[in-house]
Amino acid sequence: MPAPPTPDPTPATPAEWVAFAVRLRREERNFSALAALDQALALDAAYEPAWMAKALLLEDLERYEDALAAYETLLTAQPAHVAAASNRAGLLLRLERFPEALASLDQALAADPQNDLLALNKGLLLWQAFDDAAAARPWLERAAAAGFPEAAQALAALAADH
Repeated sequence: MPAPPTPDPTPATPAEWVAFAVRLRREERNFSALAALDQALALDAAYEPAWMAKALLLEDLERYEDALAAYETLLTAQPAHVAAASNRAGLLLRLERFPEALASLDQALAADPQNDLLALNKGLLLWQAFDDAAAARPWLERAAAAGFPEAAQALAALAADH
C-alpha cells in the first residue's frame, strides 16, 4: 500500500514561502506557486527572491504585463539588481518594445559595467532592432574579445554590409 501523500507544509517566513513556491512550480502547480509567492510578499513586501520568482513565473504564464510590474517593483527597491534589469530587458525585447529594452539593458550595465553578456545583448539590440551599426560595433567588439561567437558573427555580418 503506498504511503499517504505528505501534506503541504505551512511556511512561516518569506524564504520558506519561496521555497514552497519553487517546489510547487516543479510540480507544475503554477497558480498555487503564485499564491505562495504572494504569501511571501504579504510577510515582506520587499523580499527580493519572491519578486524575482514571481516575475519569472508570470513570464512563464505569459502574463507579461504582470511580470513587467513585478520587475518594476523589484527594480524600484533595488535599481542595481542586474538579473531583474536583464530579465526585464529580455521580456521587453520579446514584446518588441525596443527602446524600453535598451533602457533596461543600460540599467543593468550601469550596475554591472564589466558584464560582457550584457554588452553582447546591447550590441545585438542596437544592430538588429535599431539598425545602428556604428553604435553596436563597440559593444559587439567587446563581446567578441570576451569570446562570444555571436558577437564575432555579428561583426562579420556588419563588415560584409559596409
